[in-house]
Amino acid sequence: MQEKKESLVLSDDFIQCWHDAGRHLQQQIEGGPAWIRAHLDQPIMEHLSFRLGNQLFFIRIEDAEGQLKTPGSEEALIKIAEKCNGHACIMPMRFSFGHWIPVEKGWGLLSQKDRTPVNPPDLVTDEKIEMTDWELHDFAIQVVRQNLIQSGESVTAWNSNPELQPSIWLGGDAGLQWVVVQAVRYPEEAKIPSNIKDIEAAYKEKGARGNFAYVSFANENQQRDTPLKEGEKPLPVYRGEKVFISYSGLLDINND
Repeated sequence: MQEKKESLVLSDDFIQCWHDAGRHLQQQIEGGPAWIRAHLDQPIMEHLSFRLGNQLFFIRIEDAEGQLKTPGSEEALIKIAEKCNGHACIMPMRFSFGHWIPVEKGWGLLSQKDRTPVNPPDLVTDEKIEMTDWELHDFAIQVVRQNLIQSGESVTAWNSNPELQPSIWLGGDAGLQWVVVQAVRYPEEAKIPSNIKDIEAAYKEKGARGNFAYVSFANENQQRDTPLKEGEKPLPVYRGEKVFISYSGLLDINND
């Protein structure tokens, strides 16, 4: 699919509410949670998201008074939580004395399903949870993005929804460029998407150059120097555990 962009302009009130909500969550545990989404780049499926132990939490902020216009939708929140095997949460906020504060006690979160309080530490277990395809795709986006930034590229936009492409946009002296990112699990091999030419045609008028990049993931303990035996399965890639990462770099889609 081609990239879709929201036309909603974020209000200063929402941005302040978002900052106050994130600050509150950061203070709930020493060192803060492991943030997944802590930015407001569009498209927006959830307003904030984080990992705590082996659990993922996806949050949509709501104005308890119903006056604040917020981006995204509850349907999008449900979708990303389901695709990532995480928890969809609502965070009601109220404006008081110049600041936005949570309506609920503790973490300030409610379950999207039944509006009951959610205390993230209570949901953390010792169970090993395999990363979903959506989680792995987001991981791949961050690997590519960080490598591009470290190499001096100007990353102007990115999105972690695998159903929307391109994944990353670049600016800078080299001109406008886009990148389709693919995540694969060992021993799978990456393949340029069949619709890559459609994406190229969609942005041809902008003079944007297309690139493809893939990131391969493997369990840290996976033996990769010998092929798997017939019927043998690779070790799972678990959430929150160390993994082996192989990054292709940017590949020009017009080079064979």
